[in-house]
Amino acid sequence: MEKKSATTHFLLSALFGLSVFLFFGLVYPHHLHYHEQFQLFLSTPAYFLQLMAKPGGLAEYMASFLTQFFLFSWSGAAIMAVLLTSLQMIIAGVSRRLRENPLYYPLSFIPAFFFWSLLCDENMMPSGILSVLIAMVTWRGYLEVKHIGWKTVYLLFLIPITYWFGGGSAVIPVLGIITCEWMNKESRWSNKVLITLCTLSVTVAVLLLIPLLLPQFPYKRMLFGTDFFRFPVYYPTGIPVLWGLLWLIPVINLFLPASLKKTGKSRLLFISSLVLIFVAGGLLVMANRDAGKEEVMAYDHYVRMQHWDKVIKMADRRSPSSPLAVACLNLALCKSGKMSDNMFHYFQNGPEGLIPTFTRDFTIPMITGEIYYHLGFINTAQRFAFEAMESLPNYWKSGRALKRLAETNLINGEYKVAAKYLRILTHTTFYKKWAHYVLGLLRDETAINTHPEWGYLRTYRSKTDFLDSENEKDMMLGILLQQNLTHYMAYEYLLSYCLLAKDLEHFMEYFPLGMKLRYDTLPLSYQEALLYVWSLSHEDPLKTVPYSVSDKVRQQLAAYQQLYLNASDPEQALKKNYSGTYWYYLHFR
Repeated sequence: MEKKSATTHFLLSALFGLSVFLFFGLVYPHHLHYHEQFQLFLSTPAYFLQLMAKPGGLAEYMASFLTQFFLFSWSGAAIMAVLLTSLQMIIAGVSRRLRENPLYYPLSFIPAFFFWSLLCDENMMPSGILSVLIAMVTWRGYLEVKHIGWKTVYLLFLIPITYWFGGGSAVIPVLGIITCEWMNKESRWSNKVLITLCTLSVTVAVLLLIPLLLPQFPYKRMLFGTDFFRFPVYYPTGIPVLWGLLWLIPVINLFLPASLKKTGKSRLLFISSLVLIFVAGGLLVMANRDAGKEEVMAYDHYVRMQHWDKVIKMADRRSPSSPLAVACLNLALCKSGKMSDNMFHYFQNGPEGLIPTFTRDFTIPMITGEIYYHLGFINTAQRFAFEAMESLPNYWKSGRALKRLAETNLINGEYKVAAKYLRILTHTTFYKKWAHYVLGLLRDETAINTHPEWGYLRTYRSKTDFLDSENEKDMMLGILLQQNLTHYMAYEYLLSYCLLAKDLEHFMEYFPLGMKLRYDTLPLSYQEALLYVWSLSHEDPLKTVPYSVSDKVRQQLAAYQQLYLNASDPEQALKKNYSGTYWYYLHFR
């Protein structure tokens, strides 16, 4: 019977772990990439000692080590599945050690599901799982100690160690141990008092020593210890609720009637409670997931990896709507040579969807910096990467940002600065091979100039001084283009900026600058804009237009104008057949 029960429990835990694995592998993979890019694990003694010098340091170190594998979504999904399943199993282990009944295993999934839902917030750090695992292991270990003397010694050493390794989650074994002792009918009254006094004394001593040992940190932050949340000054209510669940769920078993496991309805009770918890837990997770942020993170990840085809395929399945996602799509279209022909086939929300405005945070500059980098605004891309890294609220460093800083300094010929960043990256797991390769190229001008990316950017990068103005991006693009009139991306972005801003006057002024690019066929959006502008000031424009406008575009404009002027609701009348034209964007977006 016990063997059958153990098999059932194993299969249930495996089912839970598989659900977590599939969720993070299929539904939420880019939240894992998001965590990886905003941290930098270094395999150096100094990095280890830096984290271990404060409460929760071990949990943060272990989480940082594991998070670097989030660069690959399926390995990250496997790690999350193992961690959350381990949490559920150790909760079950503590519960069973206190008292076994049919409900102890289904109830053990409640905190695991709750923590899973908290992790749907991209700012909830994976270190929180390690922190509570350390706390639960301490509680589980205490339950194996029999002699009162050894229990006292255990508490004197393990509570401070648990706090220093796992942070504020040490409150879980503190509450659990005191509760278990007072609920244990076999324990003598004197032992209960001794254990309670010992536990509380050690806890109070730790709380009093914190400000003396670490006066440089805010006291409240030291109480939490581990950085559960990316913003250290903000402590989500979900954290204390989680701690309460981790203490309460095992303790509930002490209050359930001992005769419960002898009733004939135990199997029905087990199944019904299990189904209820899994359904409610699944709904809680899905309610807390943010599909919009996952979409933006997906676009950003594919741009970072330069998987332009994947960006476009994503947009083909569902047109993006947020400015950041649209900006990633437009960059992918431009890098694929499809921007001027296809950009209005997708939703466009103005110039913000081309080059987003700078914001002092750690996400938007990272994405916008990719656009500036590929355009050749190397100094601006460098500034954005540095701003993004230094804006991280938990004061960590970013592997992605350091890599970009190394590249921008390499392109600018600042080899000493590039070497500084590259040497840091040699102590990482997944960036060190690239860092060693680039270190070997330093001062090899021929190798850098012939490199397919760095050589291209050296050719087209901005080489003159000018004021970087968020309100005059067209002027910046114009300056960049005038330095080299064969700069395809600068020309495409300049004209697209004018089209998106509905500034047709400057579009007509800048259009002749692209003559050296020698398009085989005039891009579709240019044809539509040129024909429209010509039609505003000339009679019979379809016949007299001097540009290489196709017959199809001429016929479409004639039909568009007819519907626009005569339909009672022109927007709806034109939407079906003309929503992918520049004219529709010009009038209705």
